Amino acid sequence: MEDYIMKEVSKIGEAISAMLAKFRLHADNVDAVQLRGQVSAELSELLGADIDSLISRDDFVTTLVSAHHFSNDDLNRLAELLYAMLRADDGKDEVHHSYAKAIVLINKWLDGNDVAYSASRHYVLEEMNRYF
Repeated sequence: MEDYIMKEVSKIGEAISAMLAKFRLHADNVDAVQLRGQVSAELSELLGADIDSLISRDDFVTTLVSAHHFSNDDLNRLAELLYAMLRADDGKDEVHHSYAKAIVLINKWLDGNDVAYSASRHYVLEEMNRYF
C-alpha cells in the first residue's frame, strides 16, 4: 500500500513539473488566459477537484498535504506554476488575487516547516508585494 501511495505522490510531482515546463515553453506563443484555463483544467483533473475553488480556501495547503500527499517539493512546484501563470497574464482580476494569495500561503507553509529558501522562492515572495 505504501508503494502505491508513493507512486501516486510521484505522479503528482511529475505532472506539476510537466505542466510548469509546458507553460514556460508555450507562454510566449499562446494566449495567457487560454493557457491558464488549460493548466487549471489539468490540475483540476489531476486532483479530482477544481483547483481555483481549492486554492480559494484558507486551508488548501493542508488539504493538498493530507488528502493529496503533496510533498514540500510538490508545493514549491505548484507555487512556481501559479506564479508563472500569474506573470504571463497582466490582468488584475480575482484570479490574480487568488493565485497570489495561494503562493503566499504555500510559502508560509514551507517557512513553517523550515524548508530552506530557494532563490526562486525568495524572488517570488518579493514579487508578491505588488499584489498585496
